[in-house]
Parts: sequence; structure tokens; C-alpha cells
Amino acid sequence: MKPKIQSHIDVIHGQIEGGEVFNPLKVANKLTKLHKYDVGLFFASLSKLEGNLLGEVLLRLPTDSLALALGRVTPHKIAAAVQALESDDATDLIQRIATVNEALGQKILMLVHPNDRSRIEELSKYSADQAGAYMEHEYLAAYDDDTVASVKELIRQFRANEPGTPIIKLFIIDHESKLIGTIHFSDLILFDDADKLSEILEKLAYKPPISVRPSAPIKEIVRLFEEYDLNVVAVVNKAGKLIGRIVYDDIYDIIRKTEAERALALAGVKQEAEEGTLFDAAKQRLTWLIVNLGAILCASFVVDQFSETIAAYIALAALLPVIAALGGNAGIQALTVTIRKLALDEVEFDDVSGILKREFLIVAFNGLAVAAVASLVVFVWFGDWRLSAIVSAALVFNLLVAGTAGTLIPLGLTKMGVDPAIASSVFLTTTTDIFGFFIFLFLAQSFLA
Repeated sequence: MKPKIQSHIDVIHGQIEGGEVFNPLKVANKLTKLHKYDVGLFFASLSKLEGNLLGEVLLRLPTDSLALALGRVTPHKIAAAVQALESDDATDLIQRIATVNEALGQKILMLVHPNDRSRIEELSKYSADQAGAYMEHEYLAAYDDDTVASVKELIRQFRANEPGTPIIKLFIIDHESKLIGTIHFSDLILFDDADKLSEILEKLAYKPPISVRPSAPIKEIVRLFEEYDLNVVAVVNKAGKLIGRIVYDDIYDIIRKTEAERALALAGVKQEAEEGTLFDAAKQRLTWLIVNLGAILCASFVVDQFSETIAAYIALAALLPVIAALGGNAGIQALTVTIRKLALDEVEFDDVSGILKREFLIVAFNGLAVAAVASLVVFVWFGDWRLSAIVSAALVFNLLVAGTAGTLIPLGLTKMGVDPAIASSVFLTTTTDIFGFFIFLFLAQSFLA
């Protein structure tokens, strides 16, 4: 066996045996590598996982490896893994299984304990962009007339029933289950066992707790966590009754996934396709390449209109990439900044005039600086002051176009309801190439003839 493969197996066994803190993503990555090398080793290592460890790893396996695992791991073992997970993760796993094999997903769901099944079915009603999809039913709540002593007993019971679930905060409710407040457990140790929670809230001069509805957009919940530095937030229904909570680890996963998807989208790649089969990935990339081919052909058509000018002055052909590349870089800078601000809700379409003014000043300054350097290089290179001046003017104009396009394109796409991270780059490249080539070659035709 290759040493590298053996190292993958050793890492998996070390994680399972508890030699270090269990990292399901690391185990899933190692299992994926074993899948590609030897299916037998993949199953041998997978079989050692039980309960919530198996569930956490299945959640993180790519689609092809998950499909392979589902074909060999018994439904009863998977059902036990589902039951061992927190309710939101259990729902995610059932939904992933159903995506691969709908019949198997339903079969496993029916094998789950009725209480867990009802929770999964409830959370499944919410879409991935709603807060309810990330809600946990595992939380610790106490009535406002409970004492510190009774809360301690509740903590012991909760820890016995949910050994792997973080408590984080105590939710305080009235006898109608309406949320009244929250208390950090570090604050409870300051009070006597006989003190009631209602009295503690008064002494702490608490503020009304932050809570959200399950139908709230998850992006708003993410912003809430970021702005208020939260680690948990209560989920309540229309009547204000506590029905669950959302914890920081799910929000962190959402942020990480969103950033990864946005980075892939700028390159025209979708994460679902990349995690799928080789054909899915190739097909998805090919679509984007065809779109880019169309854009490049448009730019090539512009260049072809000045073929006689280029033939007369060969230096123009050598300088075309300079115009295109610098315009593209300036546009990408403006595009990236604008998309980031849109993602953080720092700008809106109504702010377009102020954004454009700022971007215009930035690219104008940079354009003049770059043009000065480029004109000097071109003059030393070709010894032609006219060509040097043309390159300088073309760069300034193209950078202004690039900065404007890099700002307006994502704002316009957002206004139309299109994700700017997906479609912006191809529009930007087409714009900067066409305008850059046209400006440069038009000036050359006008002043070098």
C-alpha cells in the first residue's frame, strides 16, 4: 500500500479512536480520497463510524461518495446516525439522502423515532434561504418562576440526554412558552439556589431578548449575528412562543459556503457540479466557456475592423494585450468591491451616483499614473512619441470605462434580481475588451495614418 494512502487511513482511525478532536470534514476528505483509490478501503474505514460521527461525515461527503456509501451502509445504521444528530443537521442529512435516492430517504425517515421524525418533517417545510431550515429543537429553557437549583437539575438532565449539544444560553419562558429573556450561565453562579429567574432578570436589568421568526430570510440572520456578535438566537412563532434556536456554527457554515460559492461563481463554476460527476463538472464549465467564446469573438470582430491599420503598424498588435489586460484588471477591482458591498448591504442601486463618482476619481488617478509609465515604456521601446501618446490616451479612457462598468454591471444585475457574482465577469470582460480595442485602434487609425 502506498504510504500516502496509509496516512489517510491512519488519520481516519486516529479521529475515530478519539486521539484528537473529531473533525468530520477532515474524515470526509480522507474517505473521498480512499474512494478514488480503493473502494474496499473506503468501506472498511466508513464501517468504523457509528452514531453522530457517521452522520456528521455523511453530511460532508461529496455526492458521488455519499451515493456509494448509501449503497452499502444499512438503513437502520443510517437512521441511528440521523437520530444522534441535532435536529437541523438530521434534516440536512435526510434531505441529502433523498436527493441521491428519494425512496431510501423516505425509508430512513420512517425508521427514525417518531419524535425525531416530526421535528425533521417540520424543519423540512422551510427552504434553504429561511431561518427555520437552520433551527435546532435542542435547547435548554426554564420557566421564569424556576429557581437556580431547579435550573441546575435541568442542566444535568439536558446534558444526559444531549451530551454533544452545546447549551450556550438559558432561555427563560412563561407558562405559555412565550420567550421572556435569556441568561448566560456564567451569570447564574452569582446567585443563590433559592433565587428565582424572574428576580435574576430584574437584578441584571436585562434587555428584551433578540429573537427571529422561522420564515425570516437567513441572510438577515447572518447579518444579525455579525452585527451583534451573537452566538445563539431564539426562534419564536407568531405568538412569541419559543420553538427553537439558531447557533453560531450553522451561521459560520453559511458564511463559508456563501463565500466559496461566490468565488466559484466569478469563475463561472457551480459547487454542485464540481461535487458531482466528471460529466456534470465538464458540462457546466463548457457552458460558461461557450459564453466566453461569444464574448471574445465580439472583441475579435472589433479588432478585425482595423486589420489594415494593424498590418501597417505591427507594434499595435504587440500593445493590444496591454490595453485589454489593464482594463480588465481595473474592472475586476471595481467589480469585486461593488459585489462585496452588495453582499454586505452597504450599497443599493439608489446610491449609484455617489459610487460612480468615487470610482471615477479612483480610476482617473490610477489611469493617469499607469498611462504615464506606459507611455514612457512605449516611447523607449518603439521610439515613436505618437504611439506613446495613443497608448496613454487609450489606457486612461479604457480604465474609466472599466471602472464604470465594474460598478454599474453588478448594481444593474442586482436591480434585475440576478446574482451579480454569476454573470458580472463575462459582461465586464466583453465591455472592457470591446471598448479598449476600439478606442486604441481608432486613435491609432486617426493619428498614425
